[in-house]
Amino acid sequence: MTYDQETVQALYKKLLSLYPRGFREALGESMQQTFNDLCNEKRQTKKGLFGFVLWTFIETASGIFRERLLLILEGDIMQTILTNLRSPALISFLIVFPFMILELVNRRNFNEGFPIPLFVFMWLLPMLFIITVMPIVRNVRAGNSIIANPVILLLRVVFLAFIVWMWFGILIDQMPCFLGVPNCD
Repeated sequence: MTYDQETVQALYKKLLSLYPRGFREALGESMQQTFNDLCNEKRQTKKGLFGFVLWTFIETASGIFRERLLLILEGDIMQTILTNLRSPALISFLIVFPFMILELVNRRNFNEGFPIPLFVFMWLLPMLFIITVMPIVRNVRAGNSIIANPVILLLRVVFLAFIVWMWFGILIDQMPCFLGVPNCD
């Protein structure tokens, strides 16, 4: 029973780590302590520990979603995206994922391997685009002039145009393959 309680408490602690940093630093420790106390109380009275744990996990996950959504609505997500590559990587994956599905569904009858390098490259290009555009967006949102450094801005715009040109060029070239045309390459 002690092992199960320690596992549940460790899982709850991991769940709390999904809260935004500010919220977690302010309330995480007290939430963990309250959960541990209530778990001990439920264990001692032998009443509904599973239901309590399940409801608490659902409620906590809902709270995490609300807090993350609040961050997005307040605009703090810009800070999070810049310090964290997970968001650009996930957005890039979501852009490429439909083409991966098309490839799997429409080319499954052909005797050829899955083009992993193609999809890695198609994933990297939007990710680079997002990472490059984020400082521009951050400066605009902060009220800074985007033409304060015109040379850097020009280089970024040229790089962004190159990324877009390459990505759409690959997409147009590979679209027959995604749609299942035999001998498309």
